[in-house]
Amino acid sequence: MRGFRLPPSARRVFMAAATVALMGGAMVATAPVSGAAAPSVNDPGAAVAVPAPVSPDVAQAMSTARKSRSQAVLDYWTQDRMSKAIPVKEPARTAPSQDTSADAAAAAIPRSVPPVAPLSGKKALPDKAGRVAGQESAQLMVNASITVGKIFYRNAVDGLNYVCSGASINSTSKRLVSTAGHCVHGGGPSGTWHQNWVFVPYYNFGNRPYGSFPSNWLVSFNGWINNSDFDYDVGFVKTANNASGQILVNTVGGQGIQTGQSKSRFLTMMGYPSESPYPGDWQYYCQNTTSASGSNQITIGCPLTRGQSGGPWLWAYDDSTGLGYINGTSSTLNQIVNPTQWWSPYFDGPDWDLFNYADSLV
Repeated sequence: MRGFRLPPSARRVFMAAATVALMGGAMVATAPVSGAAAPSVNDPGAAVAVPAPVSPDVAQAMSTARKSRSQAVLDYWTQDRMSKAIPVKEPARTAPSQDTSADAAAAAIPRSVPPVAPLSGKKALPDKAGRVAGQESAQLMVNASITVGKIFYRNAVDGLNYVCSGASINSTSKRLVSTAGHCVHGGGPSGTWHQNWVFVPYYNFGNRPYGSFPSNWLVSFNGWINNSDFDYDVGFVKTANNASGQILVNTVGGQGIQTGQSKSRFLTMMGYPSESPYPGDWQYYCQNTTSASGSNQITIGCPLTRGQSGGPWLWAYDDSTGLGYINGTSSTLNQIVNPTQWWSPYFDGPDWDLFNYADSLV
């Protein structure tokens, strides 16, 4: 359940770190800026951000080879590492318990940012997104979107490379990626911020036609970071330029975002499922009507597997442009093998604030 919130102008927003140092692979955060106290587990709606951390070998390359952080991260992600990265191991779960408190309804003020096409005017490429297992003979097909991409990162706890999904999202900076909280931080006391984080829009059977965009900032809710609370499993990432010096949304466009909308909407769910029967190297989609689940989540019927985590849930998806409005993010599923249901946090006022906070980081 989400807690009571002050109006955005009065809410506390925290930066977990002003700088990040790497010592033996561990991330060491300085005190928060402006003398603020560290976020409390009793304030789950506080935003937490860190400058994107890197692994010790990337830090070494930055030091000895005098590479920028972005270049050292891009060099880390060889095709071999990308092909061997595995989907994040989020657990299967049951439906959240229902709650009748009024805090979620009070926060559900409709807000919206429209999608935007890339500066070049490129639209969705003609390749179709993959259809879900068992639907190969269905007449309806959906174009893949060049805004949707595959996320790669290193988990500092086990040293393994993982994948998630995400989408570029329109904002003032033109640099944001929308994803799940667990795609930026492991969650709970044993979790850490992920390292060497990159977003590859329109990842296409190993090809990266628009390049890779390293992270500058990782952002999520304190409720996810401290407690692994799926009501707060939301992440935004502010990216650096790709190797060609291009800005993300200017290059591929950006989805819009909506918060405070109906919990029952016909949405298109897209991403890169990476466990059988899906290959993980191409976009797949589901289309279905969502429903409320618990007080602060929505759910959708869909058989996509892990690796789909962080993929956008899109309202009014336009097949001719590959654009719509993000209303949720793939958070967790009902079973690992042959899943039939996914959940997303319900996007409301706190998510709107988190989105704007992430965009303001410099």
